[in-house]
Amino acid sequence: MVFSAFLAALAIIAVTEPRLYIRAAGASPPGAADDPAQYVSQLIGTVNGGHVFAGATLPFGSVKAVADSNSFDNQAGYVSDGSSIRGISQLHDDGTGGGASLGNFKIMPMYCDVASNGCVTDENSRSVSPGPVSTSPGYFSIGLGNITAEVTVTAHTALHRLTFNAASSSPATLLLDLTNDLSHSFHNGSIQIAQPANGSANGTTRITGGGNFSPSFGIGNYNVYFCLDAPGIESQSLYSGSSIVNDTSLSLNGGSAGALLQIDNSALTSQNNTFLTRIGVSFLSSDTACSYAASEIPDITSASFDGVKAAARARWNDILGTVQVDTTGVTHETTENFWSSLYRSYISPINVTGDNPLWESTEPYYDSFYCIWDSFRTVHPLFAITQPGPQAEMVRALIDVYRHLGFLPDCRMSLDQGETQGGSNADSLLADSYVKGIRAGIDWQTGYEAMVKDATVEPPNWGLEGRGGIASRKQLHYVPQNDTTDPMPVGAYQGRSASRTLEYSYNDFSIALVAQGLGHKEDYNTYVNASGDWVNLWDPTVNNTGYSGFIQPRLADGSFVSVDPRHCSPVLGHTDCFLTPTGGEFYEASSWEYSFYVPQDMAKLVGLMGGADTFVKRLDAGWDNLFIDIGDEPAFLLAFLYNYGGAPSHTVDRVLTILAQNYSTTVGGLPGNDDSGAMGAFVVWSSLGIYPVAGQAVYLISTPLFPSITITNPATGTTAHIKAVNFDNATTNKYVQHATLNGKPYTRNWISHDIFVKGGTLELTLGPQPSSWGTKPEDLPPSISTGYKVD
Repeated sequence: MVFSAFLAALAIIAVTEPRLYIRAAGASPPGAADDPAQYVSQLIGTVNGGHVFAGATLPFGSVKAVADSNSFDNQAGYVSDGSSIRGISQLHDDGTGGGASLGNFKIMPMYCDVASNGCVTDENSRSVSPGPVSTSPGYFSIGLGNITAEVTVTAHTALHRLTFNAASSSPATLLLDLTNDLSHSFHNGSIQIAQPANGSANGTTRITGGGNFSPSFGIGNYNVYFCLDAPGIESQSLYSGSSIVNDTSLSLNGGSAGALLQIDNSALTSQNNTFLTRIGVSFLSSDTACSYAASEIPDITSASFDGVKAAARARWNDILGTVQVDTTGVTHETTENFWSSLYRSYISPINVTGDNPLWESTEPYYDSFYCIWDSFRTVHPLFAITQPGPQAEMVRALIDVYRHLGFLPDCRMSLDQGETQGGSNADSLLADSYVKGIRAGIDWQTGYEAMVKDATVEPPNWGLEGRGGIASRKQLHYVPQNDTTDPMPVGAYQGRSASRTLEYSYNDFSIALVAQGLGHKEDYNTYVNASGDWVNLWDPTVNNTGYSGFIQPRLADGSFVSVDPRHCSPVLGHTDCFLTPTGGEFYEASSWEYSFYVPQDMAKLVGLMGGADTFVKRLDAGWDNLFIDIGDEPAFLLAFLYNYGGAPSHTVDRVLTILAQNYSTTVGGLPGNDDSGAMGAFVVWSSLGIYPVAGQAVYLISTPLFPSITITNPATGTTAHIKAVNFDNATTNKYVQHATLNGKPYTRNWISHDIFVKGGTLELTLGPQPSSWGTKPEDLPPSISTGYKVD
C-alpha cells in the first residue's frame, strides 16, 4: 500500500534460555544455519518510502520500540535520513502507508535540572541529532548527543538501557511523554506517580497512565496504557505544557503532558553511568501493563538487559531457522537481503491474545493486519509453509472479528477498523489456509459463513469491511462506475469499480474452493460462475501501444468508460489512484496492470490477449515500459505470470531483473512501502525460486538464488527441499533445463502445496539457455477454463 507518499499463542516471555544448537562432528562452522540473525539488517527500507520498522521487537510482538525521527517518512518511527530524534517510543507498525502509526509513550534522556524548571519538554525543542545506530533482531541502539540509548524487548515490555557518557553541570534526567504519538492524535488521558522513589520498599519509581488516540488509516479511537518502573530516581514530577505540576496525578483533554524523573547521581555513578527503565504496555489497563512488565522482565538490571536481548535473538533464530539455505557461491548481498526480508515478514501482525479490550473470547486475537490487501499475496502464504501454527491463530482471530463485528476485516490497526482498499481479501487469505490443509482449531463452518456474507450482504460501511456494489453486481455481473444504488461508504470513498470487480471475482473463486472442500457443491458452482464476472469489463476495442483489449470501467447502462490503460502507472498519473474522492476506477495500479489479474482463469485471459506469444510479449511490454509498478503489491504476481504463457524462462529473466534493479541492502533498498512485510516476503519467494498464487495450492517455478534450500514444517516436521544443479548464482546458469520431483521427471512449471505437507525434493537442473521445459500446454498451471485441478 503506497497511500501517502504464530505453534501456540505468542506467550508472555521472561528471560529464557537461548536456543541450543547441536552440530554433528565435521559439520560446517557456525553460520546462517545456527545464527541467521547475524545477516539481518533492520535498516533496509528506512528511507525512500519503505517505512520499515527498524527497532526492537519479537516475532509478532506487541511492543515495538525504536527512536522516532522528526521526518515526514516516520510512519514506523525511525528514518535513516539524519532527521533529529524526538524520543524512543514503545509501539509501532511496520512498512505501512497512510499516516504515521502509533509511537506512544516516548522516553527521552537528557541533562537538565527539574527543580529549576530547566527541562525542555516541547517535542521539537528537545529533539537531538542522531548518533551511531546499531541493530540486531530484538535490539536497537542509537546515540543521542552524549547519551547512548539501547532498548530490547519481550512480548509486551521494553527494557531501556541509557548510558550518560559525559559529565554535565546538569543532572541526568528521563522524560516520559504521555501525549505525543507519531501523528499527534492524543484526545485525552491521565498520568500518575503511582510509586515515588522516596520511602518505597525497593527504591523503584513507578509511573502509570494511558491515553486515547486515533488510528492512522481508519476510523475510531483506541486506548493504550503503560507502566514505567525505574530504580535509582532522586525525584519525580509531572509536567503539563512547559510547567511542572505540583501533584501526583494529572488528567487532561488534549495538550501535552508527561513525567520528569531526575536520576540519582550516586546511583548512576555506581552503575558506570548506566540507567535502566522498564516499560510495560497494554491495551487493557495500566495494571495489566505492570503485570506484563513484572512477569516478563522481573529484574531491571544490565545483566537482565543482556539476557532479554539474548533471548530475543534466540527467538528470532528459532523462527528464521525453519528455512535453511546453502550459501556456497552466493553473494553476501543476496544472503543479507534474503534473511532481512524473511525477518521483516514476521514483524506483523501482532499477537495481542489476552490483551484485547473489545470483547471477551477464548480465541486468539491478532492486530495490525495492515492491510490484508497487501499481505494476503505473499506474507500469509509464507506463514502457511513456515509458521502454520501462528497462521492458524491468525485465521481464528479473523473469524472471531467476524463473530463480534459482523464482517471479516480488510485492514485493522490499533484495535480499529482500517479502510478497505479493494476486494474482500480476507476471503482469499482464509482460502489460502484452507486449501493448504491448515485446520488446527479453526471453525471452518463459521469461516465459510463469513466469506459467504462478504459476497452476499453489503454493509453500510463497506469502505471499512465487506463489499460494495453487491446488488448492482448481482444484476449486471460487474460493479458499475458511479453506482447510484450504492450509498457512500462510511470512512472511505466510492470508485475503484474496475479493480474491485476484478478482486471480487477472485474473492469469489476463493469462496468456491472452500465450498468445494466443505462439500457445498451448489455454492461451488455459484461462486465459480461469479468468479468470471471480470470478463464483463474486458473491452476488446481499446488499443494501447500496439496491444488490443483492456479492462475498462463500465456504467450501469452497459457502456464502457474510456480510461487510458497507462493511467495510474509510473508513466502517467502515478499518484492519482489512492483512496481519495478523485481516486478513479483503478486502485494503485493501471488498467495495463489490472488487465493481467485473473489468477483463477489465466488460460482464458491468455486467449483474449491473442494467445501465448502475444501474451508474453504484452507482459514484457508492460514491464519494460513501466506500465506495471513493482512498488505496489498487485505487480508481484505479474512477474511470474509468464509461466501461464508457457514461457518460464521469461519469468526467470523478469524476476532477476526486478530484484537487481529494485531491491538492495541499502537504507533505500525497497521500491515502495514494505507493507507489513509484503515486500520482504516477495524477495523471500523470489529467492526460493517459487511464488504462491495466493488463495490456491499452487506455486509458480522460477530459479532459486541458493544452491540448496530446506523448509521445515513446524507442524508436521516434514521437510521440503529445493535444489539447483549447476548453480552459479544465476549469472549464467539460470534457466531450468529439466527437473525432477522426488527423483521422477517433472515437466510442470508449477508445483502444488503437497511438497510442504508430505515433504519431498524438487531438483532443478539449470543451464545458460532457455529450454523446452515447462512450455507445453500440459505443463501450465491450472485455470478454470482448462478444468481447474491441483494434484
